[in-house]
Amino acid sequence: MQLSIVIVTYRCKDDVLKCLATLPADAQVIVADNASGDGTVEAIRAQFPAICLLALDENMGFARANNLAAKHATGEFLLLLNPDTIIPEPGALERCIAYLAAQDSYTCGMTCRVESEDGSLQWECARHFPTEFSECAKAFFPYRRWDALKHFDPTKEESVPCVLGAFILLRRANWELIGGFDERFFLMYEDVDLCRRLYERGWKLMYWPEARIVHMGGQSWKSEKPRTYANTHLSSLQYVAKYWPGSERGVKLVFRLALALKKLATRGNADKQAMIAAAQEALR
Repeated sequence: MQLSIVIVTYRCKDDVLKCLATLPADAQVIVADNASGDGTVEAIRAQFPAICLLALDENMGFARANNLAAKHATGEFLLLLNPDTIIPEPGALERCIAYLAAQDSYTCGMTCRVESEDGSLQWECARHFPTEFSECAKAFFPYRRWDALKHFDPTKEESVPCVLGAFILLRRANWELIGGFDERFFLMYEDVDLCRRLYERGWKLMYWPEARIVHMGGQSWKSEKPRTYANTHLSSLQYVAKYWPGSERGVKLVFRLALALKKLATRGNADKQAMIAAAQEALR
């Protein structure tokens, strides 16, 4: 199989071991561990000795670690896969590769149906690019699907602007032409930015529902919720600053206002107060 699979881990030993057990034996698998310190490296070496494992000395962030791992890829196709995913159906990745290989040269990549553990579709696997408005709206109403595609039918294949970073299958040549992820994004929004840069080159990403994966979501960062919450705000600001120069200050003010209101509304909830405090500190 001309497939290289890149996985970045951070304190998710049990999840990544389950993920690795579902991958094709003939695929090149490259795992970069961001200094987890939880036994991930030792467990992978013991159970999957054939895997190319990069044990990093520090947590260098999701984007940078993916780029580093992808430099070791040799396959014609490159799959960016989250460690908290499983491939439930044998042959799914082979079918995805056959599908992508059959597309025209403007189609640089694809995603499949990304499901939660209960079988429901994770709508982020096919979505619009964020806007300045949607980023501000998320600060007040984070559970609304601001970037959802209208009239999207998850049972049909479709060219979509933006896909979820949990599963992105690309022609490796396209990945290399745009230089991989933008390493300014430590965590969050690196997938959105990648899709946008592919789109701006005139390339297409396809959603194909004939294969599926299960994505648990957020497993690596459950032990560091305040830091993750802060990173979400910082990465959003970086995205805004990159594509709408001059708007960052206004969006930051909106974020600060939303956080102040949330702090008042969550008094007595120590966990949420810690998350809000971390984000406020990051936005100073």
